[in-house]
Amino acid sequence: MRTPAGEQLTPREIQVLALVARGLSNAEIGRELYIGEATVKTHLLRAFAKLGVNDRTAAVTAALARGILDPFR
Repeated sequence: MRTPAGEQLTPREIQVLALVARGLSNAEIGRELYIGEATVKTHLLRAFAKLGVNDRTAAVTAALARGILDPFR
């Protein structure tokens, strides 16, 4: 029996993770998305919790492995 899927990432969380994957800092992501750096951090922390990880690298790796992020974008 399969376990139920965890919470889904929001479109904004996915967008933030995609920019992390491109190597942008929180400040650069904030400028790109017209949001504050604190908001970027909030999106990342929520994504970390949903993915069951503790850092940016692990979040991107998990998102790629689960097909949430396209490795060719």
